[in-house]
Amino acid sequence: MSKTDSIFKRLERLKHIGEQLAFKELSLRDKKFLSDALIRIGEGEDPSVALDIKGRAGESKGSKARDAADRKLLVKMTIQAKRDAGELIDDIIFELGENGKHIFGLTEETLRTYAQENR
Repeated sequence: MSKTDSIFKRLERLKHIGEQLAFKELSLRDKKFLSDALIRIGEGEDPSVALDIKGRAGESKGSKARDAADRKLLVKMTIQAKRDAGELIDDIIFELGENGKHIFGLTEETLRTYAQENR
C-alpha cells in the first residue's frame, strides 16, 4: 500500500487479509506483507508501523473521523451533481448552508472550501 492511501484504506486492507486468512486465499503480495509485518513485530517494531496503520500527522482512524470523511465525500458529490445540473455555486452553497436547508450541518464557508477542493 502506498503512504498516500488513507488510514481507512490501509485498515480495510488489514481487515480483508484477516477475512481471507479464514479461507486460506491470500495473494502472494498479502502473504509477503503479513509475513514481513509479523517478523518485524516479533523483532520489537511497533505493530501500527509494521502493519502500516499508523495515522499520519492529523489523521484519525476512529469511527467519528470515518463518518466525517464519508460526509465530506457526500457533500462534494452533491455539490458536483448540482453544478452538473447547471446550478450556480453561490446558489448551491446558500441552499445547503446554515442560511438554507442546512442538511449537512455545515457552514457556507465549509461548503465553499469543499467545493474548491480537487477542482
